[in-house]
Amino acid sequence: MSGRVSFGEFVLDLDARELRRGDTPVLVSPKAFQLLDILVANRPKAVSKIALQERLWPDTFVVDKNLVNLVAEIREALGDDAADPRFIRTVHRFGYAFQGPAVSPDISASARPTIRFRLVWKEGRAGLDVGEHVLGRDPDLELFLDSPSVSRRHARIRVGEDGATIEDLGSKNGTFVADRRVGSAMPLADGDVIRIGSVPLTFKVVAAWGSTQTEPHTPG
Repeated sequence: MSGRVSFGEFVLDLDARELRRGDTPVLVSPKAFQLLDILVANRPKAVSKIALQERLWPDTFVVDKNLVNLVAEIREALGDDAADPRFIRTVHRFGYAFQGPAVSPDISASARPTIRFRLVWKEGRAGLDVGEHVLGRDPDLELFLDSPSVSRRHARIRVGEDGATIEDLGSKNGTFVADRRVGSAMPLADGDVIRIGSVPLTFKVVAAWGSTQTEPHTPG
């Protein structure tokens, strides 16, 4: 990546190799800066621990604690909470992902999403940008749900400029929205409870692009 990316009160300046809170530099180690760069560049997709270790320490064996320590350093710098993250989300038994709105001033307005959505479930949350998002038990998926009731590729959410839809991908235990079984693409509305196998998730509309509206804080 190059240029600048803004999120919350922070600016990640890739050309200057600097993280700032407003106009004040925030000190992080070079490796922590590199890790944050990787996660921001891949947002909102989750990046596996193995892929991160290969990027950060190529041709070198390192223990998992090295990566955990870097994530902790980034969270401390950002004032982030692992239990209720604003920015760095832990993907259980897989890796990490950057979540939340992040804006590059170099991106044209036509390339920006019109609406942002979010999925919230017991073990995490994820932002949904324009495009396709597959949910399932395959650990390589962006939306990994670790439950035996979930098929490897269970359902797909499509986000467009005018909203979002969900469809089942031939799963064994089915996909439901408000207790209605999903077959072909079904529109999603703010507050819809989606059940993937036995895993409940809540679909939320965060805000229209460019709006000053913010999502109410929900514990968990």
